[in-house]
Amino acid sequence: MSNRRIAILLAVSAMSTASVRAQEPASALPERLTLPILLRLVAERSPRLAVEQTAIDTAEAERITAGALPNPTVSYGRFTPSGGARTQFNGSQQQQTTVDLPLLIGGQRGARIEAAEQGLLAARARVGLTGNELALRAADLFVGLQAAQEKASMLDESVAEIKRVVAIVSGRLDSGAASRYDLTRVEVELAGMNARLADARAELSDRSAGLAALLGASGWRPTAIGIPTPAGLSTSVAEWRESLISSNPQIIAARREEEATQAALKRTERERWPVPVLSLGRTWTGDPFGAANFVGLSTEIPLSDARRGLIAKAAADLRAAQRRREAIESEADVELQRLVDALSQRRAALERFRQNVGERIPALKQMAEDAYRLGRGSLLELIDAARSRLDARLTEVDLRTATVGQELRILGLTGKLGG
Repeated sequence: MSNRRIAILLAVSAMSTASVRAQEPASALPERLTLPILLRLVAERSPRLAVEQTAIDTAEAERITAGALPNPTVSYGRFTPSGGARTQFNGSQQQQTTVDLPLLIGGQRGARIEAAEQGLLAARARVGLTGNELALRAADLFVGLQAAQEKASMLDESVAEIKRVVAIVSGRLDSGAASRYDLTRVEVELAGMNARLADARAELSDRSAGLAALLGASGWRPTAIGIPTPAGLSTSVAEWRESLISSNPQIIAARREEEATQAALKRTERERWPVPVLSLGRTWTGDPFGAANFVGLSTEIPLSDARRGLIAKAAADLRAAQRRREAIESEADVELQRLVDALSQRRAALERFRQNVGERIPALKQMAEDAYRLGRGSLLELIDAARSRLDARLTEVDLRTATVGQELRILGLTGKLGG
């Protein structure tokens, strides 16, 4: 069976497995998630990752093919005189058997095995890169789901708060201390808050459905445990650079590709050598009996085609892989610096916000309600205070979520996301 057919069969098998997984009931998956549980589920059940892993099976099949020795060729011939003067020597039939055995004396088999093994390592590195990308996507969706849940909860509280304001204004209207305008104004504010709540719930549903799509589980709608909380990662580029060099999945894949193309070049150079064929044979006649054995050696003479084009192509592929690896390494280093700098800025912004605004939010609520009840504040001031508190809390959620997302990108870049 050819390598192409093997690859097709493996891909069909993987897609069938992914389809079976996608049809599994949603009850087989947990309804409440933590990030470690989600990353484990992605590694085990992602349909896209399952399809990518067929490349490993294909590379393993190619490794088996590369280690195989060439098969001998057996030939048999029978000769019967058909003309000319016949004698007792040429009147009988003559038979011949030959065994031809190719001899890989140029090191072709070893070079093929090495190239196949490097190709297998490159395939595994590519699957690892895909797994890291999926893990980073899953982590981003998870943190977004946490933030959406927190925002929906805050908006629920704000809707309940505005409803209390509606009740207060209604009471004051009955006593003649408020106007119809005041009640209409606060009811409009309640409608706007309900619209924001509906939008937050839609965002929550979208994030949850995104996680379901990532695992191919159409009926699954998970919830996230906890709220987005920064982990307090180091902001020293020097501390992360070592992990970047040794663990970055994109760099690892580029290095494996370079090593695979280098092994392919060596294999191509070995394939230039002609493969001699050792022939062993025996010829005999029946009546009268006569027999003869012979040993022969044949080989190709590379006069018109020395396979220079194949070597040139393999060398060009190697140069391209080297340039690609160098570009990825330099870009990853710059990206690490950018992410660490951005993390420092986001942390500083979050800290400033908490110091300047966050600590005043509870007091602002109580002061606004007390002032309105005592007639020292207007309805607009009460509504504005409620809106300001909500906006401040939502802003803090956005700042925390952005900080956590920045940390996740650093972990993904340095290959530490699943660690």
